[in-house]
Amino acid sequence: MNGTDPTQPTERDGVSLTLDATALDRLAEFEARGFAVPRYDVRAMRAATAERPSWVHLGAGNFFRSLHAVVAQRMLDAGHDTGIVLANLRDPAVIDNSRATDDLFVNAVLGEDGSVEPQIIASVAESWHLGPEAEDGWARLTAVFENPSLQLVTLTVTEKGYLSPEADVAAGPGRVRGAIPALASLLLARFRAGAAPLALVSTDNFSENGERLAAALREVAQAWIDAGQAPAEFADYLTGDRVAYPSTMVDRITPAPSAAVGETLAGLGLANAQIHERGSGGALAAFSNTEAVSYLVLEDDFPNGRPPFETGGVVLGDRETVGRADRMKVATCLNPLHTALAVTGCLLGYTRIAQMMEDSDLRRLVVGVGAIEGLPVVDAPAGMDPAAFLREVITRRLPNPGLPDSPQRIAADTSQKVGIRFGETIRRHAAEGTAESLTWIPFAIAAWIRYLLAIDDQGQPFERSPDPLLEQLDERLAGVRFGEPRTATAARALLSDASIFGVDLVEAGVARTVIAHLSTLVHGPGAVRAGLYALAHS
Repeated sequence: MNGTDPTQPTERDGVSLTLDATALDRLAEFEARGFAVPRYDVRAMRAATAERPSWVHLGAGNFFRSLHAVVAQRMLDAGHDTGIVLANLRDPAVIDNSRATDDLFVNAVLGEDGSVEPQIIASVAESWHLGPEAEDGWARLTAVFENPSLQLVTLTVTEKGYLSPEADVAAGPGRVRGAIPALASLLLARFRAGAAPLALVSTDNFSENGERLAAALREVAQAWIDAGQAPAEFADYLTGDRVAYPSTMVDRITPAPSAAVGETLAGLGLANAQIHERGSGGALAAFSNTEAVSYLVLEDDFPNGRPPFETGGVVLGDRETVGRADRMKVATCLNPLHTALAVTGCLLGYTRIAQMMEDSDLRRLVVGVGAIEGLPVVDAPAGMDPAAFLREVITRRLPNPGLPDSPQRIAADTSQKVGIRFGETIRRHAAEGTAESLTWIPFAIAAWIRYLLAIDDQGQPFERSPDPLLEQLDERLAGVRFGEPRTATAARALLSDASIFGVDLVEAGVARTVIAHLSTLVHGPGAVRAGLYALAHS
């Protein structure tokens, strides 16, 4: 645990404020201390949600807190009357953390000038754990899914959450593990209770997320049907016009809770501003911290109606508009830059993204990936300017010194991201006959492979971020050895794997450039910096 001792309330000018069941009666005191507070009757909202739930969210992480819950708060402040039923599928400590503060939390917006703007968010009406042992959570969520009032389910379960291990699927419907089998179980309950319409909304960071969610659910449902564990009509329900899978684009950089932000909030009088490190990894706190910029773009396809998202700052459009906005962000203007920075930054010993943007070679890398190689093949969405979006990312968002984001956080699960973040741009260049001219994106891919060797640019071992394919990747890259440039060619077989890169890099004409960069990067200590410098100054 970092930060203030939770047994010793922090006070400022004699004021000690705790987020708990008493906080709703002390909102005026919070406001006097500088916290923005809800402008609606929270208890009335919770009662209305219990009776007429309309929105369920699966995945109770910090990104949910800083985006979805903030959108819901804006709608409630504007007159909407129901909040979010929150469920988490992994660590029960996440829900324990939410309930410890009566499902209230502080969202701290971190300004480029070092300012911190804290707001108490109260839009979570109730929260539940959905592990196989969580009988009460399953009972409540089943009742919510059976209620015709439910209009939408949003998800933030990360890219790997859409993969369903065979054992999870084979277990059949019920209190199962895994995000997709769990959601399918709840949908089966809704189907059996009358098959009311519903929108299932992936808000995870990859292109065509609605289609991927649909495919993942249908695969699980079909396995259950084939095993006699669900009726054949269940597939018709999931594929018909009663269930929609709107596409989305989401964007708000949200690092793990920062001890420095916790200290700032404690200085304002918040008693429970400390950070708890959980055994399974990751930080839990009574607050989230994020940047000021925020985007949520939704395809307006809700067969059972929807909340008034317009009042929450959401952009609504058709599938083409959302798809273009998503590809602009995920495949060109932000996510590829993040991945390129993350793996290279870990090799160079950086721990903060903002510090990396002060490095002229790294800044040139993101310009190369985004502006030089990404923008020429991006489709501009209606009402958005990709060049302006990218300029804001490079000049304001990534360099924000108040944002405590780390390359180590972003480097997690890169095997699940690299194809999404680079594959689309490579495919488009290949279609135009320009793939062989790419060099910045191949460098980023080579840097990821160099990162996987777990040896930094000083020649010292380092701990890689979690990734579900690390063991497999280690086996496939066993022939690539630090200090032996000629062994870079052993990566060629991996580069042809379209399931990882989104495209066969050998067929696309990119693999040769990746291997050339990799042979430079594995040369020995200092080779990453030398290769990056040579590329940035070529």
